[in-house]
Amino acid sequence: MSSADPNVVVRARRDTLAAEADELARRSARLSGLRGLLFLVALGSLGYGFFRSLPMIGWVLVALGWAVFIAVVAVHGSLVNRETEVQARLGIVDRALARLAGTLPDALPSGPATDPRHPYAIDLDVFGSASVFRLLDETRTAPGTEALARWLAERASPAEIAARQGAVRELAGLTAFREDLATIGAAAGTRGRATAPLVAWAEAEPVLRDGLSRTLVRAAFVLVPLTVGLFALSHGLGNALPPLLGRAYLAPFALQIVVLFLLSAKIQPALAQAASKEAPFGRYRDLFARIEAEELRAPRLVELRAALLGGSDGPSASRELASFERVLGFVELRHSGLVHLLANVLLLWDVFCMAALERFRLRAGRHVRGWFSALGDLEALASLGAFAYEHPDFAFPVVEEGPPRFVAERLGHPLIPGKTRRVNDLVIDGPGSGILVTGSNMSGKSTWLRSMGLAAVLAQAGAPVCARKLQMTPLSVRTSMRISDSLEQGVSHFYAELEKLKSVVDAADRGEPVFFLLDEVLHGTNSRERHIGARAVVVHLLDKGAIGAVTSHDLALADLEAQTGGRVTNVHFQEHVEEGKMTFDYVLRPGVVSTTNALRLMRLVGIKVALPEA
Repeated sequence: MSSADPNVVVRARRDTLAAEADELARRSARLSGLRGLLFLVALGSLGYGFFRSLPMIGWVLVALGWAVFIAVVAVHGSLVNRETEVQARLGIVDRALARLAGTLPDALPSGPATDPRHPYAIDLDVFGSASVFRLLDETRTAPGTEALARWLAERASPAEIAARQGAVRELAGLTAFREDLATIGAAAGTRGRATAPLVAWAEAEPVLRDGLSRTLVRAAFVLVPLTVGLFALSHGLGNALPPLLGRAYLAPFALQIVVLFLLSAKIQPALAQAASKEAPFGRYRDLFARIEAEELRAPRLVELRAALLGGSDGPSASRELASFERVLGFVELRHSGLVHLLANVLLLWDVFCMAALERFRLRAGRHVRGWFSALGDLEALASLGAFAYEHPDFAFPVVEEGPPRFVAERLGHPLIPGKTRRVNDLVIDGPGSGILVTGSNMSGKSTWLRSMGLAAVLAQAGAPVCARKLQMTPLSVRTSMRISDSLEQGVSHFYAELEKLKSVVDAADRGEPVFFLLDEVLHGTNSRERHIGARAVVVHLLDKGAIGAVTSHDLALADLEAQTGGRVTNVHFQEHVEEGKMTFDYVLRPGVVSTTNALRLMRLVGIKVALPEA
């Protein structure tokens, strides 16, 4: 990865692209004017030639004028395409600048929806409008979007994490390659387009493989040339042929109609699926070609590229899709009404198109799923690579097998801009240990839990984390933080919280290495039952070997440290009141908080309430 400041590099890149865009716009404007002038001159000279007698040299000049006009149109078209590409690259660079400035870039369409039953996605802002996914996402295809979302929603093994980290480190330095992928994907419009139709079509059983169908296809390859040849012979020799021989082409032509009738029921649905305008699979060819052309070294990247190149036992993805796209160009004639009808009857057009597509399916069909899987993984890795490049102060965590532990230095929240982010150290070392975080309202307790959870999620996705150092074991992140009731389902706030807590407890009971993050446990009931219930839940989780953190306004839970023999450590955030204003430094301190601020906050917002005497 480059040691240069990403802010400087990305701004320089934007300046270069902006200058190129301005130059292209000026050239386009000049060519547009020239094209209009040439068209008027060429049209005028053509009109003059029709109404006045021109010598041969005059017509040559007219033809030359039209040739120059057509050449200028072609050059201008190429220039406009380049201008569009540069504008797309500017958009990509502007997204990077937004992230570097500490703001979330505009959301790309067709992002994943949040599953309300997911064990941590909602509580930790993994998906949504202000989420980690939006911070990371630079994918431009459905497989890429799905892969990135899946990695953030599921923990990987330490071996898989190490493999992804190696790939992310390399891609972080390949800024031009990442920009090319995003630009090609944006131009192709592949974002949100399902690849499942092509995969399903490619893996389906061939429709022309039964005995009768093969015989009819072979017959088609004989009948069409025979019909055309006899027809040409009949019309070429005319009356020189006997009447019966002059109409001999009607016999193979009649057999063509029979072949078309017998095969149409099989080939029409298959052609319609392959040529669906909702899934133009040729859009992916340039993406595959760009990946195939890049020399990659990290083992995971080499593996993904090899899946596209095919090697000795498979075809190249870009080459095969180019072939597929050429065939689809012929298939598109089926949208041409009368022309298609005539071509189909006279030349068995659809039969030959289907035969060509069947050859593609037999040659490459079993590889298609692997192509899109490799593309998706590489796009997800490229998104993580951009994240790593733009955050050189973030650390790649060490994730190793062993008893549950989570030890971090200078851990912070990745969605908080660096200028305002506060960081703290954390040690939860060994199964059955955790921290109890107390503190005033708005002091940073919930944000601290989310910082811990997102570090675990990013680490187990293969990404760098917002910390100077992180060492952890594979952990099953489980949260109970944001609770909402449901009138539609008849679920109260308290019952909804119980369901979330039960999912955390059930995971620990199943023997998962649970990393629990519980914010204000059972705050929907009275204080006495809250004390008893919260204490029981925490102790049970610790007894099952889980690790994690609990926040509470309830100082009565502070005796958990003594009750658990030091397995729970008390830490706190505190506020400061200066000249009637409340401030927070978000520094994590040992022990239990000694102050609360609820009554002070009520007075600050204008609710008159008497403060107790100190």
